[in-house]
Amino acid sequence: MGQLFYGSTQQAIEVEDELLMHARMVAFTKLRRGESFLMSWRRPQGGRESVWVHAAIPLRFVCESDEAISLDPRVLEEMAYAAGSMSGLDLSPERARTLSAVPARAA
Repeated sequence: MGQLFYGSTQQAIEVEDELLMHARMVAFTKLRRGESFLMSWRRPQGGRESVWVHAAIPLRFVCESDEAISLDPRVLEEMAYAAGSMSGLDLSPERARTLSAVPARAA
């Protein structure tokens, strides 16, 4: 289980390592392009939390695994599409399971 830190808070958002590494690639790609986006997740105590991700706000990814995680291009494509949508990038565990089952988007 990896951790995502957003802003100056020390409160971590726990995310499965594989999903976290895919989200890292999507986030850094969007931020490098100057694109902000919505990101949300399910809170362990119930409910959801959302943040507006912007290049001016610190974002740190901590992966628990020492092993290299292979990134699935289909999952990256679907996550990038979601990050650009009104609903935003969802880091909830149930969303991660559905991403790997989604075929690549038609151009």
